[in-house]
Amino acid sequence: MVSTIVQFAVRLTVPDMDRLTAAYGLRLDRYVPDLSYLERLDAPTVERVRADFLVRACVPLDPATKLASWIPTGTTPLDLRATLFDDADIDAVVTSLGTLGMRDVRVFDDRSISGRAYVGFALDDPTRLTQIAALDDVALVEPVLEAQAFDVPAAQVFQSGRAGTGADTIWQRGLHGEGQVIGLTDNGSVDLNHCFFNDPKESKAGNNHRKVLAIKNQSDHANDAHFMFVAGIAAGDPLDGQGKGGGDPHRGGAWAAKLVCRNYADMYPPVGFRFLTILETARDAGATIHSNSWGEPRAGSAYNDKARDADTFSWDNEDHVVIAAGANSIEASDVNNPPGIAKNVLCVAASKAFPNQMSRGSGKSGPTPDHRRKPDLMAVGDAITSALLKPRTPPAVYCDTGDRNSPTAELVSTSWATANVAAAAALVRQYFTEGWYPSGTKKKSDAITPTGALIRAMLLNSTVNMTGHSGYPSNIEGWGLIQLDRTLFFENSVRALVAAQKRNRQGLATNQTQRHMIVVYNTDEQLKITLVWTDPPPDPTSATAPVNTIMMRAEDLAGNTFRANDFDVNGVSLPNTQGPPESFNNVQMIIVNNPTIGKWIITLQAHVAKGKRQGYALVVSGQVAPGFDGQF
Repeated sequence: MVSTIVQFAVRLTVPDMDRLTAAYGLRLDRYVPDLSYLERLDAPTVERVRADFLVRACVPLDPATKLASWIPTGTTPLDLRATLFDDADIDAVVTSLGTLGMRDVRVFDDRSISGRAYVGFALDDPTRLTQIAALDDVALVEPVLEAQAFDVPAAQVFQSGRAGTGADTIWQRGLHGEGQVIGLTDNGSVDLNHCFFNDPKESKAGNNHRKVLAIKNQSDHANDAHFMFVAGIAAGDPLDGQGKGGGDPHRGGAWAAKLVCRNYADMYPPVGFRFLTILETARDAGATIHSNSWGEPRAGSAYNDKARDADTFSWDNEDHVVIAAGANSIEASDVNNPPGIAKNVLCVAASKAFPNQMSRGSGKSGPTPDHRRKPDLMAVGDAITSALLKPRTPPAVYCDTGDRNSPTAELVSTSWATANVAAAAALVRQYFTEGWYPSGTKKKSDAITPTGALIRAMLLNSTVNMTGHSGYPSNIEGWGLIQLDRTLFFENSVRALVAAQKRNRQGLATNQTQRHMIVVYNTDEQLKITLVWTDPPPDPTSATAPVNTIMMRAEDLAGNTFRANDFDVNGVSLPNTQGPPESFNNVQMIIVNNPTIGKWIITLQAHVAKGKRQGYALVVSGQVAPGFDGQF
């Protein structure tokens, strides 16, 4: 088989894909922008495909493109990983690598969980790289890089934008994280003797433990202070004398949620699990929200295996949300790193503490090399008190808390902000699973399972412009600071909410247009429309990450048309502008101050390059009537 790039002259519709698959056996699942797919074909089939009226060109894949640009130079030995094509002969690849002098060859086959087959190996002679890339079964060669933890009254701020006595919170509405499970991947593990995580009835993590459902730590690392602090921010909560929780002033943002804990060292030798496997095992233990306060700075802004795995997991598990820390300001890297730069991952930077929460405290500015907006949003990462680890675990329960950054009070961390976003995601998910939408009161009959896209859309819709920085949205703050009460609707809320989701099986096909009507009944409140979709992972050989596109526009009763992501310097949508639609980001927004009263039409149009349909989530907040016009 020859790895061949097949470029088409037009966007393929579903009937086009069906015909091409039947006629030539094309898979059409490895999209390589633009209008191209990577196929594994024999020579006669290549000639037949080349003659098809829809085909512009068929060219062999250049082996040089298989070598990741972030492979270190001038350094040996190198620990590398080769991604293989699905139809690869793994034994033949292993033999070839041995012949080329590779050491410590090890095989990982994730095809059973929608992943790929990989071969890890140590390379002593960099001149062999071109020969490895020339192996036809090899799709990509990239380095195995070390992860780095991003160290450096927050719950009130992400819930209501305020802090201190009298600040309203989502907690006061009855949402504390009940029924939700957050998967934390970090360095080491948590100490179950700390009162934030202790269960007096269960000495080990498990389904009956009141706080920690599972601890996965094949590397057998010790309990870690960074892990403890992050876990405390997300869901830590001590029991009181009556065996109840929720009373500690330093409890986590989703203090009633449970945790699944995973050591990120398990992704590196000698264990060597893929990030996809880490996420899958957290899912199997019950987690639906996956928080990662770490990154791979040595990868720079490369869309590497960690980013691909995050997007693959999100595409295959539509009900899950992956969250990751952006790089801290003090990191040597000038950019945000994987997995935070993945398309379907919420990349988090840190704001300062109240009352300075409208300024960034730590984080690198975007965008990614392929022009996507990262970081996505901000949460408080400063002046936080959480669980501290004692150097030696005592035999009894202990409750040490504090600020890990003392005495350097100015130091803030994207790690802490990421844990706060994970807590916010848990509260949003609970809002839907308990049936608070659409009435604003808890009704079991209204309960739904939200998709990851819907949770991300809700969080992004709740963001506010950070006044400490000019321009909005921006490469500094992304879409701004989370403030949940601007989007979560309850009885007597000033702002109303219209939210809906379509899973991929019900989604849009190429060139399909769908219109939704909303009704604005008051011009005083800002109208905010947010579209989010979970984009499929790109092929490892693709130079850019985006695959599928949904274009959004909205039109008011006066005939003014607003294009998504087309803003003035103040972050307000510009009316009646011309130009190509924004196609890089799978987050699209329209923001209008003093919107026209009456009917608004939201129009969506799709280009689906991978998969036959693309699902999405659409969230509208403002003074709007409940519900779309019969579209969902």
